[in-house]
Amino acid sequence: MHSLIVLLHGVGQTPADMAPLARLIAAHDPQARVVAPPAAHPCDRGGAGFQWMSVAGITEDNRPGRIRAALPAFVATIEGVQRAHGAGAEQTVLAGFSQGAIMALAACQDRYLARHVVAIAGRCAPLPDTWERRTAVTLVHGRMDRTVPVQHSERVFERLAALGADVRLDVVPRAVHLLAPPLLERAWEAVRATPR
Repeated sequence: MHSLIVLLHGVGQTPADMAPLARLIAAHDPQARVVAPPAAHPCDRGGAGFQWMSVAGITEDNRPGRIRAALPAFVATIEGVQRAHGAGAEQTVLAGFSQGAIMALAACQDRYLARHVVAIAGRCAPLPDTWERRTAVTLVHGRMDRTVPVQHSERVFERLAALGADVRLDVVPRAVHLLAPPLLERAWEAVRATPR
């Protein structure tokens, strides 16, 4: 069975914002099943986008609680996509950008939801104390990212490595907080390298 690749957009975005990555995957692997669900809530910053959690007034202190509160809807969405496509965790890759990456990392700490998480410009809040060992992680981050600085992925890498996770870090030298080349290419390479 071909992988089910679930693309997870950032805050205030829509599934269409993940189309460049979807097209890249389809160009290299026409048999891949690629799905990009919207986040659970309309974005509270206006526009047509969605969010898993609000970033209005977010601080380092309240961020972990907001992520925890958003997890049930996130997990339900992923499990619904898996049921619709007849796929289990072993066939699933979660590839998220920014808030999508944050949610994927949070969801996979203590449950087997996916074989591989490709976290693009993400972070963990707080850093995990446990990790589901069957889930591999690739952290892709732009060195010039000013929205979510690369140090967040570096810290996640160090923690997951210490926990014995199958984790890789790919820092892209001139990339910023934008799902555009060369970040897209690195993300596709990570998806393609999903452990079998």
